[in-house]
Amino acid sequence: MNIYITNIYNLGGVATKSQNLVTSVAKKLGIEEIRVPYLNYEPEERNELSKRVDGILTGVKPGDTIIYQSPTWNDPNFDIFFMNKLIGIGGFGGLNIIFFIHDVRPMMFPMEQGDMSTYIQMFNIANSLVVASENMAEYLKEQGVTTPMTIQHLWDADKEMVFQKMPELKNQINFVGNDAKFMISKNFPINCDTRLELYGKKNDEMVEAENINYHGFLNEYDLLHELRKGGFGLIWSEDEDTKEYMKYCNSYKMSTYLRAGIPLIVHKSISCMELIEKEHLGIGVDSLEEAVDVVNAMTEEEYGRYIKALDEFKFKIENACFTKKALVDSIHKSFLR
Repeated sequence: MNIYITNIYNLGGVATKSQNLVTSVAKKLGIEEIRVPYLNYEPEERNELSKRVDGILTGVKPGDTIIYQSPTWNDPNFDIFFMNKLIGIGGFGGLNIIFFIHDVRPMMFPMEQGDMSTYIQMFNIANSLVVASENMAEYLKEQGVTTPMTIQHLWDADKEMVFQKMPELKNQINFVGNDAKFMISKNFPINCDTRLELYGKKNDEMVEAENINYHGFLNEYDLLHELRKGGFGLIWSEDEDTKEYMKYCNSYKMSTYLRAGIPLIVHKSISCMELIEKEHLGIGVDSLEEAVDVVNAMTEEEYGRYIKALDEFKFKIENACFTKKALVDSIHKSFLR
């Protein structure tokens, strides 16, 4: 019996990074990679698509296990076609199918909510699922998913980052991401001493203020070293749809802040709030105004306790502990169904 994991290519962005990470960890566990193309919504005739998927699945035999990283960001019809091909290998039950769910598109995009029933059907075909959070597991169960689930909890990394200095308490909040999407600068208090340091794509509507600084894109190494200088890492959105989805998903940028070893500031409704509190990784607030108040009130002693906890937690992130456990547990559950 062989175990395979799909990995998207020809896409780019965080979606590719996250699938590459899971694939890299899986390979270290002896799992083989199957590359799946991103077709950029280009229509393909059924015969051509059939040939393409047959080529992807060359060598897969009845009794094997397939870990399908979802979504592929192709049209949902591609995923349906792929699942039908898997079922067709040796008949129903001929393959052990696991969905490693990064995101659920109908939960992300209101315009795709009509496709939810399709995803529920695909998830119920599987023997096991990996889902982002307890909240997502509960939501999917409410929608009719009956497949056993493993909780991922956090994105992590696959390599160690060594720093020479410890972070310092600063009246500073760092945000990594697209300001146009998350609308941080528009809503950040500008009549205060707390600085907002923005790392990401500049946009025409970005608010300019004395306490808002824009740094643009930095490569991973430089970004982590800049963040390591201190302050706090913000995971936030003022866009209501995105804020709602953050109750269920895992934010990839969270692992960036955790690897830099700086405390998190998150909305109290975020999916992993319980873990953040338990491990003393950061603070939950209800507004950006409250975030500023928390930063202003922080003492050196309190900040030091966060840094100590984060320094110990960093080992788990940089050794891909969450990904390894999710993969192993999901494979185990899939054989129990």
